[in-house]
Amino acid sequence: MRRRTLLAAVGTAVATGLAGCGGGSPDGSGGTDAPKPTAATDTETPADTATATPTDTPTDAATTAEPPFETPGGADTATATATNDVAQTVTAGPEFELRFAPEEFEITAGGTVRWVWESSGHNVIAASTPAGSDWPGTPGGTSRTFDEGYTYEYTFETTGTYEYYCNPHRDNGMTGSFTVVEG
Repeated sequence: MRRRTLLAAVGTAVATGLAGCGGGSPDGSGGTDAPKPTAATDTETPADTATATPTDTPTDAATTAEPPFETPGGADTATATATNDVAQTVTAGPEFELRFAPEEFEITAGGTVRWVWESSGHNVIAASTPAGSDWPGTPGGTSRTFDEGYTYEYTFETTGTYEYYCNPHRDNGMTGSFTVVEG
């Protein structure tokens, strides 16, 4: 809608400018041999379409950049997660602060945690996990970071306390923890 209004305003300004810039006719009558400009017409302009922001999409089954979100545990898990079966969403770097929000929470076993990057240069690295858990955090280890808009999900089956951090900002206190309890 704004594009249509802008095009109409620009067309009118151009038409007005051209009309006032006539050099007149050679006989001094003020006429011009050039055709008269016409007013801009209100034509339908295609609506703005959303453009996907490129994100780094690792091949790890626990991560994805866009729905449907994939999580470990088989094909049924991806369908369940895509229907909003996320137990907790955590933001990484909210408002460009070096923190996770929330920093602590609790979920039921079988629940999925979704981390969403609101600023760039962060990762999620497991500091400690309960016995029997193989959760490492985001793919790529401590040296790989991700940019704003990236999403990482993982479904937690093993009960206990998990502690994690952002490797580049650990010394700044960017840490988090959560507990997985029996359902």
